[in-house]
Amino acid sequence: MKMIKRSVGLALLLALTQSVWCEPIFGAEAKPLVFGRVFDDPVRAIRDRQEFVDYLAKKLAPVGITGGKIVVVDKLHLLAQALRDGQVDLFHDSVVPTLVLAKRAGALPLLRQWKYGEADYKGLIVVKKSSGINSLADLKGKLIAFEEPHSTSATVLPRMHLEGKKLKLMHIQTAGVTIRPDAIGYSYGSDGNAINVLITGRADAATTIHREFDRLKPEIRDSLMILDSTISVPRNLVAFRKDIDPKLLKEIKEVLLNMDKDPEGQGVLKRSQNTTKFDELPPGSLQQLKQVEKYVFANLGKEIDLW
Repeated sequence: MKMIKRSVGLALLLALTQSVWCEPIFGAEAKPLVFGRVFDDPVRAIRDRQEFVDYLAKKLAPVGITGGKIVVVDKLHLLAQALRDGQVDLFHDSVVPTLVLAKRAGALPLLRQWKYGEADYKGLIVVKKSSGINSLADLKGKLIAFEEPHSTSATVLPRMHLEGKKLKLMHIQTAGVTIRPDAIGYSYGSDGNAINVLITGRADAATTIHREFDRLKPEIRDSLMILDSTISVPRNLVAFRKDIDPKLLKEIKEVLLNMDKDPEGQGVLKRSQNTTKFDELPPGSLQQLKQVEKYVFANLGKEIDLW
C-alpha cells in the first residue's frame, strides 16, 4: 500500500464495470459491491483489483449485487470515513492498516489472504556480514532503515520487536544528526527501498521480508546477514464495514472461501497478487493481532494520523 502526502478528497476514482440487474433475495435494495483501497495511483489501483471485484460481483448477482465498484483514496483516514459512511463494503490490506481501520471505523477483519502464496510473514532485520554487527545490542549508536511508516513487516513489527527488547529508538529525519550511543537511530523510506539504503552504505541495518530477501541478486544476498526476525502475522487481511448486512457478509465470505476451488476463481486469484486462497483467521493469528494492535495504539500516537 503506497500513499502520497497530498489529500485529494475522499473518492479519488470510482469505477463501475457491471450493471446486471437481478432481484435481491434479502429484501434490500439492489446495489453494487464497493471495494476500498488506499493507493497513490488510482489507475493502477483499479487495474490491479477490478477483475477481482468483478468476479465477486458476478458471483453475488443472485443476491442483488448489480456490479463492482472500486473507491480509491490517498489517506487511511479517508477510507475510515468511507467505511463509517457506508460507502465501502470491504477491503483487503496488511495487518497494521487493517487494525487502524478496525479501531477508527469499526472494520471487521474476518479472513486471511494468502498473498504471494504466503499465509503469514514476518519482518527481518538485515545487516552486512562485514559490519561487525552480531546482535541487536550492537545496533546502538547506529542507523536502521525502515520502509514506509505504516508498513507492517518492514517498520511496525521491527519497531515493536526492538522496543520489546528494551532498546531505545531515535527518529533521524535529516542527515548528519548524531545518534545517541544508547539509542538506535531509524529513518523512513519508501516501499522496498530499505535494503537499497543498506547496500549503498546509507544505513547500518535495514528491514525486509523473506520473499524480498530471497529475490536479491545472489552476490548481494550473500553479502548480507539476517540479524533477527519479528513475530509472524497474517500476510493480508480481508475486512468489512461494521454495519454490512449479515446475510450479504455471509455470501461474500462464501464466495471468497471457495474461490480457490473454482477454475475461474483460481485464475482471478493468480492475477491478484498471486493469491493462493482466502481462509478463516486461525486462533493463533487473533492473539498476534491483539499484540500488534496494543503496540500500535500505545506507541505510535499521532503518527497514525499522517498515514
